[in-house]
Amino acid sequence: MITLARWTTRTFDHTLPLGLYPAVLERLRGTPARAAELLHQFSKPLRYWRAAPSWSAQQHIGHLDDLHDLDMRRLQDYTSGAAVLSAADMTNRKTDEADHNAVSTDVLLERLRAHREELTRRLEELDETQAARTARHPRLQRPMRVIDWMYFVAEHDDHHLASAREILRTARGAA
Repeated sequence: MITLARWTTRTFDHTLPLGLYPAVLERLRGTPARAAELLHQFSKPLRYWRAAPSWSAQQHIGHLDDLHDLDMRRLQDYTSGAAVLSAADMTNRKTDEADHNAVSTDVLLERLRAHREELTRRLEELDETQAARTARHPRLQRPMRVIDWMYFVAEHDDHHLASAREILRTARGAA
C-alpha cells in the first residue's frame, strides 16, 4: 500500500476557477458525513487505538474540529481585507491536549458537523467580489484566494480522513 505523504510537504497551484466555488463548498460541507461514515465502520476500541506518537482515528477527526476557530479567523481575515491569513499552530497543541478519545464519537462528530455548517453557511454568503479576495498564507508564503483556501481546507480534511483510515486498518490488524 502507498503511504500517505506528510501534510507539510504538500504544495498547491491555486488555479481553480471561481466557477468551482459551489463544488468546493459542497466538499467542505460533506466532511462531517464522511468522517461519521468512516468512524462508525469500526468499534470503539479501534477508533481510539494509537501507536504513539501518532493520533488515533478519533483524534484525527477531532483535529479537524479543533481547526474551526482558525478557519473562522481566516474567513474574517478575508472579509476584513487582511494582507496575511492568521497562522496555524503547527505544533497542534490544541489537538494534543484535547483528549478526543475521552469524548464519545457521536459528540465529537456532532460538534464537527455544527462547526462545519457554520463555516459553510458563512462561505455561502460571500459574493463574487468577496470570494475573489486574496491574502498571503503564512506557511506557504503565497497569496490565496478564498476558493484556494477552501480547497486547502478540503485537502487537509481528506488528508486526515485518509490518515484515520490508515490507522483504523492498522488497528484492525493489531487486534
